[in-house]
Amino acid sequence: MKKESRFFATTINCYTENDVLIVGIGNHPISPDRYLIISRFDDGVIDDAIGIQTNNSTMEVANAISNLFLRKNSLTVEIKADKQYLVGEQTLTAEFTDQNITLLIKYIKRIFLGSSVNLSIDV
Repeated sequence: MKKESRFFATTINCYTENDVLIVGIGNHPISPDRYLIISRFDDGVIDDAIGIQTNNSTMEVANAISNLFLRKNSLTVEIKADKQYLVGEQTLTAEFTDQNITLLIKYIKRIFLGSSVNLSIDV
């Protein structure tokens, strides 16, 4: 398991599919080898409805995010200690430049609304 993973993101996608809110960030628009996907499907407990998948995990892991920091040029996700072995990371940072992150801000706020995740947005 990696303690910290960083990558430069060239693609940020935010969309809703079948009532699931999805944010995908990767280093390639079609075939990324470094990526993170955060999703929320409202069904039951809010924290259990939020999942993350990375290029180091074999599946989406629910209720795994402890902290999320969104800055003008980066998104950092810290993983709960008991979920790190499933996610394959302790901390994951996607760095980006020249991206319009207005939609990303909107989706991050919607995904984490009402959750126990410590959310910090400073853009």
